[in-house]
Amino acid sequence: MAELPGTSSGVNGSDPQEIVDDPLGVFTRESYNYPGGQPLVASSYTSTRELDGQCVALQLNTVDPSEVRRLLPRLRWVVEHQADLKRRAVEAVVHAFSDGAATAEDLAEAHDDLLLETIVAESNGDVLLHLTDSCGGHMLDGYWPAVRFDRDDTLVRVTVEA
Repeated sequence: MAELPGTSSGVNGSDPQEIVDDPLGVFTRESYNYPGGQPLVASSYTSTRELDGQCVALQLNTVDPSEVRRLLPRLRWVVEHQADLKRRAVEAVVHAFSDGAATAEDLAEAHDDLLLETIVAESNGDVLLHLTDSCGGHMLDGYWPAVRFDRDDTLVRVTVEA
């Protein structure tokens, strides 16, 4: 299979555990070994990257290396524009969970407290931004907001995940 410019497989074969993308880094499928059992291989490729001083996980929600390569340009675009998408995501979270109209103070506080933790690219072109509550004042412990954008970066949905 021909590689996209800027990508290469770190392992020969049809199912590499590692795909290298020059702009974004090395994406791997992690495996977990349970005592006495078969190893469990993750259902996605992941990497990490520092964005605005924060370590952010980049996840491609597929096990198919050719699908990873197809999704990489979308993920590159999202990473390049993550500041604007994060701003929109934080504001969407505030508006979704405010009892009344959000104030400028509410928004400023949320921009300081809600940090980008994970960007997930999905096969349909959607991306999901997972935010973490750095102060513990916005979400219950163990929960975090997730904001979905479609392939045109239109806000689709705000959810809380656990």
